[in-house]
Amino acid sequence: MINSSRRWRRVLRPRTFAPYLLLALLFPHAGPAEASSVSYGKHYVHHVVAHVVTINLNDPDVRLTPVFARRGVGTSERFESILNRTRPTAAITGTFFDTRSLYPTGDIVVDGEMVCRGVVGTAIGIGWNNEVDFIPTRRGAVSDWSAYHSVLCAGPRLLADGKPVVYPKGEGFRDRSIYSKGIRAAVGVTRWNKLLLVTTRQPVYLSRLAKVMRALGARDAATLDGGSSTALYYRGRFFARPDRKLTNLLVVYDSLSGYEQARQHLAPGRSRRKV
Repeated sequence: MINSSRRWRRVLRPRTFAPYLLLALLFPHAGPAEASSVSYGKHYVHHVVAHVVTINLNDPDVRLTPVFARRGVGTSERFESILNRTRPTAAITGTFFDTRSLYPTGDIVVDGEMVCRGVVGTAIGIGWNNEVDFIPTRRGAVSDWSAYHSVLCAGPRLLADGKPVVYPKGEGFRDRSIYSKGIRAAVGVTRWNKLLLVTTRQPVYLSRLAKVMRALGARDAATLDGGSSTALYYRGRFFARPDRKLTNLLVVYDSLSGYEQARQHLAPGRSRRKV
C-alpha cells in the first residue's frame, strides 16, 4: 500500500512546483483555456448508443433557432444543403411535418416572429436570454409566444422535472407508429442550463428514450421528428443522416457573428408576423 503522506510530499517538492509558481507570477491572469460552449459526446446508456451535442446556454454568444427549407414553409430541402446555406455549429432534426403538404405539425417562431401555426405537441421555447422552457399546447388553441425568441413545437414530452411523462395521445398525436420502436431524436435541458441534442443509433420506444434522456442529465425533454428524418450534425461531422429531404431543423451557433450571417436564411420565402 502506498503511504499517502509520502506520496504527497513527493508531489509537492519545490522543484516540481516551481515551474507552475513561476508561470503564475509571470502571467497572474492566466487560467485554463475555456471549453467550447458547443461540444459532442457518444454515450452508452440503458443499452442505447446515443450521440449527444451539449450546448452551454449560459454563454450569451450562443444562439439556438429553428431554420426552414430554402423556399420556406411547405417546401423541403436536403439536409446538407440547409447546412451549407446556414452554416450552423450543430444541427438536429426539427419538428414533424405532413409528408404530402410538407407543412410542419407545430408552431414555429423564428427571431421573435411567427412563421407557421401547427396543432399538436410540446413547445420548446427559447427566451431572449437563452432560457429554455417546455410548454404544453392545446389543439386548436392559439398560443402567445411573445416571451420567446424562438419556438419549435415538437413532442411528445419525455420528462418534466426529471420524471417520465410520456403521453402522446394527450398531446394530440394520433399516428400509431409513434408507439412503436424507432430511431429517435430528442432535445432536453439540464438543471445547469445545458441543452442536449440527442439521436439514437438503434430503434427504441419513447419510454426507453425518456430513461436515456434522464440518464444523460436532462431535467425536461421532448422528442423531435425521427425515423427516416433523423439528422444530427456537429462541426463538419454527420452522426445521423436523414433518408429524405427535411422541411425544418433546430440549429445552434456558438457565436453571435455566425448567427447574424445566417439570419436572413433562417425562414426564407414567407413574410413573417410578430407573435
